Amino acid sequence: MPISVLLTESYHPFLVESLRQHPTIHLTHIENPSPALLYDAISEAEVWIMRGTIAVTEALLEKAHRLQLIIRAGSGVDHIEKEALKRRRIKLYSTPHVNALPVAEYVLTALLMLSRRFLIAHHHLKESGRWLRRNSMGRELGSLTVGIIGFGQNGSRTAYLLAALGARVLAYDKYKGGFGGFGIRETTLEEIFAEADVLSLHIPLTTETKGLVNADFLRRFQRPVALINAARGEIVELSAILEALLAGRLWGVALDTLPYEPPERLAPPDYAVWEQLRRHPAVLLTPHIAGLTEESELRLARAVLTLLESWLHRQSDPYSDKV
Repeated sequence: MPISVLLTESYHPFLVESLRQHPTIHLTHIENPSPALLYDAISEAEVWIMRGTIAVTEALLEKAHRLQLIIRAGSGVDHIEKEALKRRRIKLYSTPHVNALPVAEYVLTALLMLSRRFLIAHHHLKESGRWLRRNSMGRELGSLTVGIIGFGQNGSRTAYLLAALGARVLAYDKYKGGFGGFGIRETTLEEIFAEADVLSLHIPLTTETKGLVNADFLRRFQRPVALINAARGEIVELSAILEALLAGRLWGVALDTLPYEPPERLAPPDYAVWEQLRRHPAVLLTPHIAGLTEESELRLARAVLTLLESWLHRQSDPYSDKV
């Protein structure tokens, strides 16, 4: 009997066509699922392939009577109630490696736009036609000390890229060690606070990291820094960013994610801060695209298909390890 696979949201055509043509899969693909459509489809699904926009809650899983596996196409799983999955013995797979390169490229690009003052020069020329050549003098990458918090797939790829291009890189990860070398110095948060010119975040959203970058956190830096967040929006308090920017403790900001997306979903106080950040010439704002490239979408499709094929093989082989 075919395995019932639910695919929600949009993907590279390679994945959609591969699933449609698979001999042992019955595919239901809903690109824009309403709650009613999702509840109906999830009740029949044995496998759910999903991205990051749908909250996987206890209430939703109560409808998923046949569900055995969730494949999160991407890295972050903070929108999934993992304890609820464990109680139901539903497996969870993800693909944290597929967007490491584009995230690293995003951080490099954002850093160059901020440090070379391209963003400010562009803003003045576009908004007022002002040719501020000397005022747009920036700094070279090799003069900067970049602090990386989180040394997983994205953080490590970013660190190695920056180090290869001449930046001095300090990296901190609370849960791993022994990763120094190749131009990377494994360090402490205190050293990052003391020495960094730039801070790049590469940590997941957890109860521990939510709101980590607040006003007190930013005041601990001993010199003005630039902040780049291509991780999760809720790690950063927007009001603290604006306060530090206006006070001169931040000389640049690049935000690819927000606490709620799109910005219209922000709470009124955060939306008011967003509007001020949006108009600031030293702030780069992008719509959650750090890891999104044509190449990464194809890698994502292939990774998801590999995970699914592996799971299907274990289901069909009575001697395989199904734990």
